Amino acid sequence: MNERKFNEIQNLLKLKLGDKVICSEENGTKYLQIKNTEFWMSTEFEELVVGIGLNHTHFSEKYGNLNEGIIQTFDLLTNKIKTTNFIKGKTIFKKIVEIEYPNFEIANIGETGILIFPFWKKTRIETTMTEPIISKKEIENEVNIIIN
Repeated sequence: MNERKFNEIQNLLKLKLGDKVICSEENGTKYLQIKNTEFWMSTEFEELVVGIGLNHTHFSEKYGNLNEGIIQTFDLLTNKIKTTNFIKGKTIFKKIVEIEYPNFEIANIGETGILIFPFWKKTRIETTMTEPIISKKEIENEVNIIIN
């Protein structure tokens, strides 16, 4: 089921975004990226994996959360993404990625960090906002069909 949903999402994105969608397959795993963004998704081992940069989440029918994965995929594509980097010297030692919804609600979708960094240096915090990749209205009907 996850691979079928992956293919439906891939077909929709190719239809709406054209050559911005990069697809590949390696060792039975299918990958999808969107040019000039950190968004990606893959399907492997009966899982749908959805991510932004290093932050990603595994979804599956077996886990009972496949529909959540589909919803998160479209939330990442249709909402602003807030990325907060915590920097010491030139090293990003922690990154937080959040979805910012139109009602200003924020959902944390992941934090990554490294253990070895110049801890003695002053911490700088840089926050960036990424605009939506595609308009929610442009794909709303198709998304409802994929979910159901």
